[in-house]
Amino acid sequence: MSANEVIEQLENLPANEQEKVFTFLATKIIGRQDGSSKRWLGTRLSFEEACDVVFRENRELLALLAK
Repeated sequence: MSANEVIEQLENLPANEQEKVFTFLATKIIGRQDGSSKRWLGTRLSFEEACDVVFRENRELLALLAK
C-alpha cells in the first residue's frame, strides 16, 4: 500500500481516529530525533500543540504531507 493510499484512508476516518493515528506517528517521529526532541515524550499536549511540535521539528514531514 502506498503512502497516498494510506492518506486517502486516513481522510475517511472520524476525527477522533485521525487524532489517534497522528499521535502515534508524532510519537514515532519524535522518538527518532536527537535528545532535545525527547523533552516532548510523555508530555500531554493538545492536538494543536502536538501539530506545532511535529511540524516545527520535522520540516521533511511537512514537505511530504504537502505533496
